[in-house]
Amino acid sequence: MSDRSDGPALSVVIPARNEAALLGETLESVLRAIDEFAAPGDVEVVVVDDGSSDGTPALLEQYAADHGVVVVKCEVRGAARARNLGVRRARGRILVFLDADTHPPADGLRRIATLCDEHGFEAGITRLGALDGGLRARCWWGFWNTVRRLPLPRAKAMPACMFCTREAFDEFGPFDERVAIGEEWPILAGLYRARPRRFVYDRSRVALSSGRRMELQRWGYLRTFLKYGWAIVSFRGRVHYHDQIRHAAPQVDVG
Repeated sequence: MSDRSDGPALSVVIPARNEAALLGETLESVLRAIDEFAAPGDVEVVVVDDGSSDGTPALLEQYAADHGVVVVKCEVRGAARARNLGVRRARGRILVFLDADTHPPADGLRRIATLCDEHGFEAGITRLGALDGGLRARCWWGFWNTVRRLPLPRAKAMPACMFCTREAFDEFGPFDERVAIGEEWPILAGLYRARPRRFVYDRSRVALSSGRRMELQRWGYLRTFLKYGWAIVSFRGRVHYHDQIRHAAPQVDVG
């Protein structure tokens, strides 16, 4: 177990599998958000390589050497397992979870620390917006942002940009490793069900997320919507959810 007695205030945990195309931009956005933090040294970044077979490991070696990013390898695939492993290696008392294709708000980390330390929130989410795509992408995220406002525990979903305190994770977590979608419900829905006033949906901040699941496949919006709907009503839908869609990785010149 990590020694957290002198650890940072905040840990950013990112699961990554075959994310060479987008992970670099995500890490740059995280580094910019760290620069906005009151004490940049009080934030650590933990990336869990979830069995990548593309250029992700090489990219992470670079960020580990240049920026001190902590790289962890996950032997058994799955975003939930990767996030849980990242938490075990993280030392922060506030845990921020980002998807590898999601950029936090510029002042997002500072804002999360304020929400937890000064306002007493134990977990929360931000709005999500379109990193790419046009009107359809904006409508997509606008719809789901509205759904997440419903006063229902399971409406507090989508872990692309979420956070919780270490104590809340220990009480309600971990991420559900049996499923491929909705794995965040034990934490977010669990806290909202038990202590709704300690959960915050911070609609003043927007994290930008890739629309690759919808944009890079035929009928992607409809297919993804139906998958989400199946996952909401059926446990099998949460288990049998496959996400293999990735942008093409940039070509790297080897000199």
